[in-house]
Amino acid sequence: MRARGHGQALRAAAAWVGCVLAGGCAIWGKRAAPTDPLAPPEARQVSFHGWRSCWRLDNGLVRATVVPQVGGRTLEFALGAYNFLFIGRGELGTTHAEAPDKGYRHFGGQFAQLHPEERWVRLQSTYPPALFMGNYDSRLLPPQDGRAAVELTGPPDLATGTRLVRRVELDAGSTHLRITDTVTNIRHVAQDWGIQAMLQLKGVPEPSGVLRGHERPTGAIALYAPLNPKSRFRGGVSFAGAGEAHPGAEGSWSTRDLPGILSLRYRRQLGKALLDPALPWVAFVDHSTGYVLVQKCAAPEKVLLSAGGLMGRYPFVEVQCLGKIESLAPGQSTTLVQDWFAACCGGAVVDVRSAGVVASPLSLLRGEGKTWVAGRFGVFYLGRAAVVFRGADGRELGRLDCGPVTPLERFAINRAVEVPAGAAEVLLEVADAAGRPVGDLGRIALKPQ
Repeated sequence: MRARGHGQALRAAAAWVGCVLAGGCAIWGKRAAPTDPLAPPEARQVSFHGWRSCWRLDNGLVRATVVPQVGGRTLEFALGAYNFLFIGRGELGTTHAEAPDKGYRHFGGQFAQLHPEERWVRLQSTYPPALFMGNYDSRLLPPQDGRAAVELTGPPDLATGTRLVRRVELDAGSTHLRITDTVTNIRHVAQDWGIQAMLQLKGVPEPSGVLRGHERPTGAIALYAPLNPKSRFRGGVSFAGAGEAHPGAEGSWSTRDLPGILSLRYRRQLGKALLDPALPWVAFVDHSTGYVLVQKCAAPEKVLLSAGGLMGRYPFVEVQCLGKIESLAPGQSTTLVQDWFAACCGGAVVDVRSAGVVASPLSLLRGEGKTWVAGRFGVFYLGRAAVVFRGADGRELGRLDCGPVTPLERFAINRAVEVPAGAAEVLLEVADAAGRPVGDLGRIALKPQ
């Protein structure tokens, strides 16, 4: 069945999903679906927690707010009115220039620095931290491919002899946000640098993300990341300061709860895990609401950090993506790209597909002469889902419409189906509001009957 008209699809998206057993997330300040999901996102300047002239990108599903004055950081990425990112309340509306002797500032959010880290820290100790706390110039870019985009250009970073340019782009009709960091060598000699993208996420389920510092973790916040079976680390992960064998960890980290997945249940205990994942995703889940943020970044090494102990002023978790270190000739640049997605899903994230997250993988169940398809998911797109059967040659043999889907609702299916003769594969396909296939939530190879 092809997608219906925009208005009809949107009216259906606000209702319960037809053949789907769906439950709504606990949406703080619940928002309706956008009036026109195919319209370009809105981009405007706003005041945000005391900072003026910030840029907000909003497509009716998610919004992103970027603050140029504190390193061009993204300090809000909200599904509905639920902000995933951590913001330090003690720093609201302030800048490093106003108090240069204050040292490290817990602005939070997403920012960038450089690595090797030892060299970066040594150089930053004697120069202003322009790259990750400086005042950035910003401009709105012309809409392209239905995206709204802002470009932020940092001041020269005297410590490293580099300049950082950040580009933040939001798609229409989905929760996809892209952040592209480009660092250029502005010295007259070659330098070796890699980009280290820092993402700080709240450690407690406070909807705004603004934390005072005294909050106690509830156990609702978790991180999930796939382990690399061919990792250079034993078991796919190396713990520094905490871990399953560390007496202070008390079970915060686990590689046993979910096969092939590292999980962290945040308890405000200091811990650090090093990964070299074969798959690019890390998922943040607030189990009290069902909200999920997925970061995809094809970096060769990642670090997951649980803030606590000496780093315990605020409760947060941190994802670090370490880009490849490159030898940069004068004027040469290196780039690191992140893609963020948000969804509503019940349970731990065991996989991330092109169209959403997976809590219970797509399965084909047979019994009593009947066949069912089942699974639990969260979707990235406003559109429709369908169970599709294909032959060995890729030709479509059958399709079962599963109704409208939205990132604002959980998506589950448990439906009897008839498997067409000659079917070699079944997949759960998602199409956007215009009826264009955007990916799947799972697929299964079928044995010949």
